[in-house]
Amino acid sequence: MSDVAAMRVFNRELAAVVGATVEVVISTGKTYSGTLKGIDQNSLSIVLSDVVADGETSIPKIFLYGSSIVSFSVAEREVSLEGLAKELEKTFPPGGVQFYPDTGIILVMNKIRISKDGIEGSGPLYERVAVIADDWLKEHGLA
Repeated sequence: MSDVAAMRVFNRELAAVVGATVEVVISTGKTYSGTLKGIDQNSLSIVLSDVVADGETSIPKIFLYGSSIVSFSVAEREVSLEGLAKELEKTFPPGGVQFYPDTGIILVMNKIRISKDGIEGSGPLYERVAVIADDWLKEHGLA
């Protein structure tokens, strides 16, 4: 695998865990657990919300510099559908895929609705979306 291909796979895996609950250990040994809200792909700095520090302290939001992160792991099996939305954006025209983070809903071409409960819709567009969604869910161990 080329360096470019490996970097693409790495970045795709990072994007897929945005929205998931993660556990982060920093160089001081302190552990943070929270919802991953964003990643700076250059510095690998991250933003967590609803954070629990060392199992005790509750923090609404924290920014951690990539250079201080020793390890980073997904703490739950369930992955945010934001990664699926990004995958669908590769296939459909700009603006054709809308992700609503508050509800976890993806709307494709204003016709197909995807939630954690499944895909709603019918016809050829539904079939096209279902193939992409099924492949993505299998790739992430969710199907």
